Formats: sequence, C-alpha cells, structure tokens
Amino acid sequence: MDNLALFRIETDKVSLTWSKFSDKQTHSPRLISNTPGLLKITKKRTNLIFSSIWRACLPEGLSSTLEQEAGPCLFEECNYEVWVNSKADEIIEVNHHDPLIVRNLRKKENGRIHYGVINFGSQIGLSEFSVTVNGKPEFDFLVEVFPSKLDYKSDYEQMIAEVQDILTGLAIEYLRSTFKLGSESHVPKPTQLEWLYLLKNIATKLEEALQQIDHHPVRRILREPVLTRAEKIKRIDSTIRSAVRQGTGSGRFISLQNGLSVRQLLVERRARTTLDTPEHRWLATQIDRICQKLSFLRQQEAQEGINERRDRVLKELDQIECRMRRLTKYEPIASAQGDPPQGFSSLQLQGAPGYREAYQNCLILQLGLRIEGGPLRLSIKDLHLLYEYWCYIALLRIISEETGQPIPAKNIFSIRQQGLHVLLQKGRSTSVKFKTHNGRMVEVAYNRFFRKGPVLVPQQPDMMITFHDPEWPEMNLIIDAKYRIDFSQKYYEQYRSYGPPDDAINVLHRYRDAILEQISSKSEKNIPKRTIVQAAALFPYQEENVGAYTESRLWLALDKIGIGAIPFLPDHTEYLREWLRKILQQGGWSLAERAIGNISDEQTRDWKQAASEAVLIGVLRGGGRGALASHLEWIKEKKRYYIPVKETQRRFYIAKYIALYLPSELRKPGAIAYRAEIREIEVKPRKEIDTPWTSSRDKDEDQFVYHIGDLCELSNPIENLEEGVGKPFTSHRWTSRLALERARNLTELLLETEPEWRLYEDLHAASVEFKIKPGAPKVSDPDNPMGRARFITQNGEIQYRGSSGFLLKSLFHEDRYFVQVSDVIKFLKGQ
Repeated sequence: MDNLALFRIETDKVSLTWSKFSDKQTHSPRLISNTPGLLKITKKRTNLIFSSIWRACLPEGLSSTLEQEAGPCLFEECNYEVWVNSKADEIIEVNHHDPLIVRNLRKKENGRIHYGVINFGSQIGLSEFSVTVNGKPEFDFLVEVFPSKLDYKSDYEQMIAEVQDILTGLAIEYLRSTFKLGSESHVPKPTQLEWLYLLKNIATKLEEALQQIDHHPVRRILREPVLTRAEKIKRIDSTIRSAVRQGTGSGRFISLQNGLSVRQLLVERRARTTLDTPEHRWLATQIDRICQKLSFLRQQEAQEGINERRDRVLKELDQIECRMRRLTKYEPIASAQGDPPQGFSSLQLQGAPGYREAYQNCLILQLGLRIEGGPLRLSIKDLHLLYEYWCYIALLRIISEETGQPIPAKNIFSIRQQGLHVLLQKGRSTSVKFKTHNGRMVEVAYNRFFRKGPVLVPQQPDMMITFHDPEWPEMNLIIDAKYRIDFSQKYYEQYRSYGPPDDAINVLHRYRDAILEQISSKSEKNIPKRTIVQAAALFPYQEENVGAYTESRLWLALDKIGIGAIPFLPDHTEYLREWLRKILQQGGWSLAERAIGNISDEQTRDWKQAASEAVLIGVLRGGGRGALASHLEWIKEKKRYYIPVKETQRRFYIAKYIALYLPSELRKPGAIAYRAEIREIEVKPRKEIDTPWTSSRDKDEDQFVYHIGDLCELSNPIENLEEGVGKPFTSHRWTSRLALERARNLTELLLETEPEWRLYEDLHAASVEFKIKPGAPKVSDPDNPMGRARFITQNGEIQYRGSSGFLLKSLFHEDRYFVQVSDVIKFLKGQ
C-alpha cells in the first residue's frame, strides 16, 4: 500500500483513492494528537457491493467495515490527490456542494477516470462528497477537515461563541436605546437559534421585572352589586337614591326616621380589589407563548439525535423553560384569567416600575428580533473570515476596556425591514469611535478603503486605528488579520519564532508607504505625507513557553521599525493588549516619534527652530477703551512697538516676534490676538518717539523700539479664560514661537521647547496631576534649548534642562535626571 494514501473505497463498479499530495507533513502544533478523524461512507445504490474499504489510521481488521466512521485527519490548506476510476466503461463524477472544492478535478479516457487535486483552503468542518456512475448516485463519503493553526475544540469554538455573544449583547443594548416601544413593527419570525440567544440574554431581567411586580402589584378596583339590608348601607350613592325613589329592591317596605319608606333589601355596589387586570393578562399571555416556544424548540432538538453538544443544549432549554414556567406561579400572573382586550395598550404597562422592564423584554421576543449579516451568517467553513471578524470584535473589546468607554452599538447595527442587521461584513467599511479622558478620539475602522487623493493604488487594510488629536494631524495604526503561519525551520531561524509569511509582512510595508494624505503645510512643497505610524499582523499562534515571544524579531521590530507581528488567539490576547496600552498612554509627541520619518524631517526641524525664537508678548497702554484702540491703530500704522529698556532681560535684544494682548475692553474675553515679525531693534529716549499721546514717564528714559512687519491676527487667539475665569495681564511676558503657535491657553505659553510639550502631553495621557509655574526667562541656545516651565507634581518638581535631560527635584528622594519622557512617566507612576 502506498505510504501516502489515506483511505481507499472500492465497489463493484468504482475504485477511489485519497492520498497526500506530497510527503511534507502539515504542521499542526495545536491539534490534540489523539483527536480522531472522520470517514463516513453511505451507499446510494441498492445492490451496491463494497469489495474493499481501507483507512490508514486504523488496523486492517477495523478499517474495512462500513459501520466504522473513524478516518484520517484532513487539514485545511493542504493538497490532497484524488483518483477515481471505473471498472467498466462508464462515466465517473465526483461532486461537492461547493464547486470550488472540486474545480481542479479532471477527466480522461472519456470520463472513465476522474482525478486531480483537492484543497479545502481555510474551510474546516464536515465536508461531503458524492460519487456517481453514469449520472446515478453510487456512494457518498463524509470527511472532517481540521484547522492546522487553531485548537479545534477550544480556540475555534471560543471564537464562534465570542462573536455570537458580543454581537448579540450589543444588539440588545442597541435595541433598548433605539427601539420605539409601543409602536407597531412587522418583522419576520426569527430563527429558533437566534430567538434562544435573545431569550438567554433577557431571561434574568424578565425574572427580576416580574419579581418586582409580584412584590408591588398594581391592583384594579371592581364594584359588584350586592343585596344589603337597608340599615347596614354606609355609602349613599346614585344607585341607592334611585332605588329609594323608585321603590326597587327586595322584601317588605320599612319606614325610616325621616318618614321615607324603602325596601328591606337594597342593591349596593361594593368595591373590591383584584389582580385580574388587562396588564397582568397581557404578561401572562406572553410568558405562556415563551413556554410554548421553548417546548417546541426542545422537541426539534431532540429529534436531531443526542450527542455531547446537543445534550448540553437540551439541558439549557430545560433550565430556561423551568425558569419561565416558575414565573406563571407569581400571584399577579396566576390571577390573570383570559386574554387581554384586542388592541390593548396601557400607560401603566409602559411606564410603571417593573411593568416597563417586563413589557420591553417581552416585546423584543414578540416582535421577532432577527439578527443577521456579517459574522452571524458565517458558516464554519469560512475560517479565515471568522478569524478576521473575531480579531476586529476582540480589538474593539480591548480598546473599550482600556479607554473605559462602551462599544457604541449604533456603529455595529442598523434596523431594516427584516430586523436588526449587522454592519460588519467583509469588504464593507465600518468604524467605531471611542473618547479618551485626555480629549483624544480613537477610531477603529474595519476595511477602510483608500483610493482617492494621493493614493496611487487602492488600499484596504483589515483594521485601522486612528488617533484624532486637535493639536496633531491624524495618526494611524494598521492591523491585518493573517490566518497563515510559516512553520519552516528557515523562518524560525530568521525571526526566532513562527509567524505570518514574509509576503504578509511586506503588505504592512506597502500600506505604510502607499497610504498617504495631503496635509496643508507651511513649506513651499506641499507633498503628501505618511499617516501610518505602525503596522502589525495578527496571526493564530500560541507560544509553547510563556513570554518567549518577547525575544522574537517580529515583536521587537514593532518598536524599532514600526512593523511587526503579534500572536492573537482567545485566551492569548496579552501581547496585543500590551502594545495598545503603551500607545494609548502616549501623547502626540511620543506617538509621532514612533513613525519612521525622513532624515531631514521638515516638521521636527521647524519645531526646533520655533523653540529657539523668542516672542515678546506686549500689552497696550492704559486709559480706557479709546486709549487702547488708539495705541493699537498706531502700532498697525507705524509698524512699531516700544517698551522701556530693562538690562536684566537679554531677551529684549534677540526677540524675533511681537505678540499683542488685547484686554477685555477691546475683545471678550481678553486674548493674545496679533503677532508680527521683528525686523529691526533700536534704542531711543522716549522724547524721540512721536506719538499722539503724551507720556507720564521720564522723557529721557531709553526705550526699545521694535520695527515690525504687518500685524496679523492669530488664527486661534489665545484667550485669557482658564477654568472660566480670566487672570490679570497688565505687563509684558515672554514665550517662544513654538508655544505661540501651539498654546490654547496662557499657561501653555510657558512651554517654550519641544521636550516640554512632549512632557506636558504625556503627563496628561498618563493621568498624572500637575501644575505649571514659570521660571525666569533666559536666552535660549538654539543647539541646546532649556525650558523655564516647572511642572509641579505630588512627587516633586520637574524641569527640562537641555542636553542634561529632565531634572526631578523629589520631595522624598535625592534629585535625579531622566533622559526620556517615558522614564519620567514610569517613575511618577511608580513603575
């Protein structure tokens, strides 16, 4: 027997041999070694005779019986050679419900032989083939295809469960927030399985609602006619008065004290309370329908035969049915007799505590919510798509947990005529946004399509994480789900781990270079720029030794070059979580620094230059609104600004720009609203400066006279309004051009250098509380700028000291220097 053959089936008319295509064993690191395969043979011709049946996985005596269903394990993405020939001159066909499976099979000798290669691709699960002779069924055989990268009994089933559970939970939350209860809606009946998923999710809430109704029921008052002795009637109403006037009732006439004669027995309407209300009848009817449907579901499941999985389903159905039938014993439900009135509606049912929740959950089931589309329509054969869907949903869950924000279900579902539709589908762009505590927006997009603008060749990555920061252009992370692993020894030696094939890594490099955006720039050359900071491939692999993957080049390359790969499976998500957490805790400076840039990065050079250029923030002379406006017009017309000479501050001699503060008399709130370039500096006595106003100061006092260019309005004035309150601004201040262009408030003007801004952003991102206090203004060295902002934290004071790094004057330890901002954050966070 050929050592590559896996099984052989031979009848009196046909011989079929199924073999491995080559002697290369498919690596299956996660398959349990004793997991049995499947080969179930079913004869279709009445007089068919099996002359031989052989299975490579069983001893000779066991493999030849037709009743035996064990077979060899077949794997996804493997080539298998199939050879079928007719023993007579008859036409052979091998068929499969998926034509792509048998598309490589060929015929020869006028159809007497059918042969070729079969590859299941990424399809797994049961796969059935049919063999025909002259168009008539001969026999069928059923095989089972196993995943080579997942554990068939744990990872695969867990991915299915997580996709179903998360989407179903989001669907119910979406329905609660968007569905108009009480309005009519016509949707088809859901499938039994979908209905059961919904019932499992809302059963507990339905029980809680009915328990509240049982403890605090709303009763109805009934008034029923009762014959009562006249002397015992306590309440005189219109019915009693009418009976007295008309002499109706029963018994003889008796005289009253007032002279009136009445019957001895009169009809009185006495009030009593009852739980038999239309609201309770409606609820009882709905619970009865639920119990009937559960009973029907159980009958259907039991007819399919019993196995381990179905036995568990039956037990769950029994448990839920028992819980639902227990609800009928609550007094308000048990007291309800009959059906509610036709077209019944009730404000009590829709608004009263307990009733509202019970009505809502029953209505969800009554209207037949149908969840369909995307992953929920996925068959078990689309394994590569299942992995991709699961990666996106798991990614949303991780970012939701890290940001503390719920997944917005409205971005996952839409309501259609036939029910609730899942928007997550291969090829269709879907995005979900999360707000962070520091004001940034994190957007997670699925299948975002790039084809316009500077993009030359259309690109569509699996997943993209976009950081929207008001002070930075959009920065993106690319994540690609790759259901492929290279298990070759050569690959392991190169990367020190198994991982996705080289072409999958090259796709990430292509994304980073191909996805470009045209961003407005101050430079003359407005060329497209990269927006991809980092890119990672997710692949289904679990390391044998925990933590060993941190030494892999695929992991280390994420920080070094921004391209790498991350193993990602159910119960093995820690690497992706660690990578995302590190990025989410960084500000704009640190995130931008991760991108591989040009050696002559234009923006970085501009920021460094801006940090070394001093800006004098001047104020206008006092005297009321008229004097302030006159001074501003004089500056615009004469293009000059003067200020008394102060020898203690050398910045007056090297200032590059003038910025003007307008007080609240000229604009509300007061703000730094103008700037101009300083073109010349000279020193003059005050008497030589011609102004339409006179000065109260010494006329011989020397003044710095700045000859400036055009006074231009700032596109974003820096308003004097922090925490809703303005602060006094009566004398000049100093800052840098970097701070003037980036600051949103007066405090941020103290951040004159790039490292100070980086520290400022990262402290916010890491949720470290701090305050900023100014230091003395000094002339900045362009090659080694030092900051004057002092960051006051609970652990001490931090100041940027140029090439020396960041100085931390600790309250509890000796002073120490840190080179990187990340080191400062780790120390402050106690890491």
